[in-house]
Amino acid sequence: MTFVEKSPAAISVAENEQIPQEISYKVFSYNHHSMKGNLQEKKNTILKLAELLEAKRPQLSKVDSGFCNDLFYLFNNLNLRHNNIDPSMKGKFKQAVAEMSPEELEHWYDETYQMCLLAFLRLEQEERKIEVDKLKSRIEGI
Repeated sequence: MTFVEKSPAAISVAENEQIPQEISYKVFSYNHHSMKGNLQEKKNTILKLAELLEAKRPQLSKVDSGFCNDLFYLFNNLNLRHNNIDPSMKGKFKQAVAEMSPEELEHWYDETYQMCLLAFLRLEQEERKIEVDKLKSRIEGI
């Protein structure tokens, strides 16, 4: 079965040279109907993206520290990177996350995925801005 991703952001990120080929398919397939309700597969995809973004964290923080802090907060507190649902995990346990329904957790995984896409696009724009600034200087004769 083949499908066409309708999200321009997903297409752009999946084709980004920073995304390894084995992960680019995951970026495309994340919103595909076959993943609906599959929290583990969504979690796996987000974790792969989080790993890539970890290496870019200083750059992303420079671009938008508030956004970066929010994204990494979600990685660390939505039972993605850490077990936030086991009360015996002192310091990691989050009551609100443990009480979430699977549907609510899936919603937040989907939001986190969208933020991952945005993070890659923002990093791409940061690189593009250097070229835009050069063009502006050339146009303005500075």
